[in-house]
Amino acid sequence: MKLDFSLSITLIIGLIFLLLFISSYLYFFYPKQKMPKGITVDIQTPNSEKYRNDCLHPCIRYIASGFLGHKWWMVQSPYYGRSSALENPILYYSEDEVEPINWTPIAIVRETPSKGYNSDPNIYFEDGKLWVFWRECFTPLCDKIGALMATVGVYTLDGKSFSEPQVFLSHKEPNHDTEQSPILIKRENKYLFYAVHYQYKPVRKNIGIATWEGTSLETPNFKQIRTTSVPLTFTVDKFKQKKFLGKLLFIPKPLKHDIWHFDLIEHKNKLYMLSVAEWGDNIMFSISDDYINFKTHRIPLLNVHVSQQFCFYKPTGFIKNDMLYVFYTARGQVDKQKNELYFSKKSFDFK
Repeated sequence: MKLDFSLSITLIIGLIFLLLFISSYLYFFYPKQKMPKGITVDIQTPNSEKYRNDCLHPCIRYIASGFLGHKWWMVQSPYYGRSSALENPILYYSEDEVEPINWTPIAIVRETPSKGYNSDPNIYFEDGKLWVFWRECFTPLCDKIGALMATVGVYTLDGKSFSEPQVFLSHKEPNHDTEQSPILIKRENKYLFYAVHYQYKPVRKNIGIATWEGTSLETPNFKQIRTTSVPLTFTVDKFKQKKFLGKLLFIPKPLKHDIWHFDLIEHKNKLYMLSVAEWGDNIMFSISDDYINFKTHRIPLLNVHVSQQFCFYKPTGFIKNDMLYVFYTARGQVDKQKNELYFSKKSFDFK
């Protein structure tokens, strides 16, 4: 009788621990997202026969004082059919007041090089000049300076003609890159490029966020001052999904977040990061109080399984009146060769 009672207690305790484990597992890893699924933003490209109205890598900025009569500007690079020959920076403006979802192309900033490719454009505005930066890989310009990759920049006063390209960053070591997805901000009279430090071989993985510092855009003098590791974050993912009574149900699994592309937002003296893995499942949100170290929220802003989309690639966004606006790209719903731009927003308490 005592043996049966002890066995029953053991089974009950075991069952309680099993239920606690299952509950915790579902709580931490069941696919979920903080923001609503994005709406499609129609993007038209110049030379549509070549660029196919594709949008892979957007960077959107708000210019309070306006530039050429417009406050919203975007640079993006297409990648239809995963063709690197199309990754040229294209400049746009929007006449929308609050939510820039209508975009007009104004110029192709850089055409396809004779070898190698362009990628990862970024824009920055200061003193009446709109700067456009992009990363070149294995191009004739890279060969000329003895680098594998180089971050190049130009400025425009009229949105259509551009200054001569200058090299701002360069990387010479094989098998990794310290200037992937470069983003420029200015802090305490110094210019800072943040970029993903990514290792390609022997294992593909994020090393951290590389920071480059300089004092001039006219005569670039940038030097890498650090690579800061971002603490490992496990987030949500699915093993299987099944539709039941009109709703999607998931068998979850954990996913280690690996930063591939990102964007930065300055707000109330803090630096916020939107990041995604390569063709990733989640758009993650991180915060830095010191502009160096980032802490990543566990629950993603957006998840491909919950949104029923395919492969996120590059987020960009801004914060206005405690509303987070996120633009992001994902593989096309109909044309799987195409990358499309989406827009989502939600109010948060940004302290």
